[in-house]
Formats: sequence, C-alpha cells, structure tokens
Amino acid sequence: MLLQFCAALISALVFLFHDPATCIALTPDEVVKKIQGVTPAQRKAALEEGARKEGEVIWYTSMSFTDYPKMVGAFEKVFPFIKVKANRLSQSAIFTKVDTEAKAGRFAVDMVGSAPTEIWELKQKGYSAAYLSPELKFFPAGSYDPQGFWSSFEVTPIVLAFNTKLVSQDDVPRSYQDLLLPKWKGKMNMGSDEYAWFSVMLDGMGKAKGLDYMKALARQQLHIPGSSSVMRLQLMLAGESAIVIAARGRRATEYKEKGAPIDYRLFDPYPAEPNALALMRRSSHPHASILFIDWILSDEGQTVLAQQIPRLTLRKGVKQIPRHQELYKRDFVFVNPASIGPNLNELIATYQKIFNVN
Repeated sequence: MLLQFCAALISALVFLFHDPATCIALTPDEVVKKIQGVTPAQRKAALEEGARKEGEVIWYTSMSFTDYPKMVGAFEKVFPFIKVKANRLSQSAIFTKVDTEAKAGRFAVDMVGSAPTEIWELKQKGYSAAYLSPELKFFPAGSYDPQGFWSSFEVTPIVLAFNTKLVSQDDVPRSYQDLLLPKWKGKMNMGSDEYAWFSVMLDGMGKAKGLDYMKALARQQLHIPGSSSVMRLQLMLAGESAIVIAARGRRATEYKEKGAPIDYRLFDPYPAEPNALALMRRSSHPHASILFIDWILSDEGQTVLAQQIPRLTLRKGVKQIPRHQELYKRDFVFVNPASIGPNLNELIATYQKIFNVN
C-alpha cells in the first residue's frame, strides 16, 4: 500500500509540474497558486519548466538606457533559456502605453517597472496581479505592497545638497526648519514637480503643519528653474544657488566623488522614491516573469544592481559601493503609492499654487 501511495504521489507531482497544459496556458494568478505550499526545489523546477516553454518575458521599464541592459544581461546569463525583451519608456508614458494597449485588447507586457504613481494606477485599473515573492522577507516594510501588487527593487533617496564654497560647515542647515532662516532667502532652488518629496513631507509633518511649512518655504524666494534634478545641481555648482532642496542622493554622491564642491545632508523625514516591479494580470509568460522578479529581488540580483551598475538597492545585507553607503545612515521614508496615487491631482494643484509654478 505504501509503495502504491508513493507511486501515485510521484505521478501527481509529475503531472502538476511537467504537463505542458499546466505550464503554458496558466494565468499569473494560477501560477502563483500552483507554486504555493511546495518545497523550494519543487517551486524552482515548476517555474523553470514553464519558463523554458514560454522562452521570453516582456518588460516595460523606466530604468535608463545605460542601466537596464546590464540587468537583462546578468539575468540571461543565469537563465539563458529566457529572452528579456525590454521596452524603455518614461515613467509617465508607461501607464499610458499599458492602458492604451489594454483598451485595444492587446496584452503584450508581462512586467512593469516604474514609480509609485504609475504602480498605483496599474493596481487600481486591475492590470497588475498579486505576487509576494519569498525574497521579500529580506526587504524593509513600506518597500512593497502587502498584497503583492508591487515590489521595489531599488530606491532614489532625496537629500538636501549644498555648494561647499557658498555654505560653510558652521552654517550647514541641520533640519528642514533651518531652511526658513532669513540667511537662505533667495539662495535655494527646487524643482517644478517635486510631488514625491512633497507627498512624503505632508504625510510626515501632518497635512496642516506641512502646508504651513511649505507656505513659509515659498516665502524664501526659491529659484525654480525646471524639473531636471541634474540641471538644478549643475546650477548650484555654477554658483547660481547655494542649496538644492530635494536633490537626488545618487547624483549628489557622484559629483562629490568627482571632487565637485558639493555635500549633502539627510533630514527627517528622509524621503525615498522606490522603483518597483509589478506582474501583469494578463501576462503571457508568467513563469518567466516570476523568475525575473525573484531574481532581481534575490541577493545575486541586488548585488549586481548595487555593485555593477551601480544603483541603490533595498535588500538587507547587500553591500553598497563606498559613495552610496552614507545614504543608508538613516531609515528611508518611502513614497507611498496608496498616498500619492489617489491624491496626485490635488498634490499637483497645491504644489503649483504654493510655489507659483505654472
């Protein structure tokens, strides 16, 4: 009887994990359900078997043209039977493309990598599927959706940068409140669309106190030259302003390492904008997509991202390059898709009104 039971169990597992019908025609939700409650070895075998038959994964990403090919190349070395076809789009264009294709009955994309607002829109429209990777136990709270509709694999910290030739060490602001001192009036620049920073600040300060602070900050005669964070740093380095509010930490560290007269500070709250992956509900290659998500969240994938590209990762224990390590000295306050997404229009209108941005 025992031998008969074991034989039946083996036959069932072979059918579950190797039958072509279960490996090709399943939806992402069905694949996620199939791999729950099995051993890691069985899970890996099922995903790889399905991915071999699918052969590819379509990824819409906002990662730069110089960076995403490095991630794709590293992944394809590990899984040479999967071809990643990446389509690089701006953050604002990604959702529009997915939405337009879906309304036309075309569901080409398997995964989307983008910013909090777009990730929230995908979830609200029902375009993304719930998937909680086992790798997420190594990630901080707030960096992924508890329901599994998005998982952040990298982050953009937002810092205060200053020109060291124009700001002495004794005068360096130590908090956001210090920016309201009379000596900084007319000497700071900020972007025309810093909505992610604005959202975290209002959430952290409380809406009423946050708005009062922003109105006081606006009275400091800020320079608002445009949306480009790189341009604002360059203007500061050229001496057109002493301080950059809501500077990108990654860029600030690059300029500092190259010897530019720049330094930065991490304030509380310490805003950080995640770049997240979402599995699409109508994915035609769910096994390959899940393998990609698991890999980019794995220690191996995060190490490639941190060391070889390099970008700022979120998995605990991954070693960052020296110039990035200082950016981890405070805990990030992540831009929350559930906060910025439904309130974006109001945030934009309020920001533009307070800071007189057309």
